[in-house]
Amino acid sequence: MLERLAQAFAAQDAAGVAATLADDVTLRVAVHDEPFEGAAGARQILETVLDGVLHDIAVGETIGGGDAAAVLFTAQVASRPGAADGLLVVRPADGGPIADLTVFLRPLGALQELAAEMGRRLGTPKPTGMP
Repeated sequence: MLERLAQAFAAQDAAGVAATLADDVTLRVAVHDEPFEGAAGARQILETVLDGVLHDIAVGETIGGGDAAAVLFTAQVASRPGAADGLLVVRPADGGPIADLTVFLRPLGALQELAAEMGRRLGTPKPTGMP
């Protein structure tokens, strides 16, 4: 499942990434205190992020497996110059789809640009699971 996630993420294929997620997935992102619960909310966030907010994604190393794994990546964030470094922390459900996905991004300026662009694109209503 980890390899499918990494390939879909690198291809900016939101449907492919969503296909790796459990129906009751928990998506955690650095700019929200509360996680997004469920595949519908996660899918909406992923579709928005992978529709150009993050682009030129290059997946590097995948680390681990079993109870938890990580995918390292670099990407451009919206129109911000310079590449951002990212990390996907993945926890699969028992022998199946991803039950928990946490996304980290640095530097702070890239994270702030990501949050601002997501806010512009999503507006209201907020996605399912968003505080």
